Amino acid sequence: MVSFVQAFNHGLATTSRFIDRLVANLCVLIVYVMLVLLMTQVVMRYFLGSPPSWTEELAINLFTWLVLLFASVGIRNQFHVALDTIPDRFTKLKISSDVVVSLLIAGFSFAMIYAGSLYVGETLSQKTAALQIPIATLYVSVPVSGAIIFLHCLARLLGLIMGDLPDESARVQETDV
Repeated sequence: MVSFVQAFNHGLATTSRFIDRLVANLCVLIVYVMLVLLMTQVVMRYFLGSPPSWTEELAINLFTWLVLLFASVGIRNQFHVALDTIPDRFTKLKISSDVVVSLLIAGFSFAMIYAGSLYVGETLSQKTAALQIPIATLYVSVPVSGAIIFLHCLARLLGLIMGDLPDESARVQETDV
């Protein structure tokens, strides 16, 4: 039984790490696409006098995806906003605090999945003004990001329970994109 839990922990941690790298690289790509879109908008406005409306709308949609997806990277790599109130020398108390924080984040991510899914269902028939694509493509970012955050929280919780979390130096090196 213990070996099954260890194997599950290892598989979950590997999956979490893989998805984290994939999402981080996707976020970099989104930034470059947004940069091209906004440069196109500026060039078309100031040099040709007729900016396309779809570039701004697409940039806003991509920005929403970028913020929510990169939040999952921040949760996974622990560079989100946090207050360290418990000194490192109180190991058991710090681990207990990390478990509580991870449970709270997991609960919030579950709320993102649930409420976001409901909202996506309500907006399936609506279209965006310029692109004429379903507006749900924007709102589906909430449950998708919530699911990724939930996966990272589950991996972190299992790692805390099993005592298999990497040390601080390994985590910092792992965050380099």
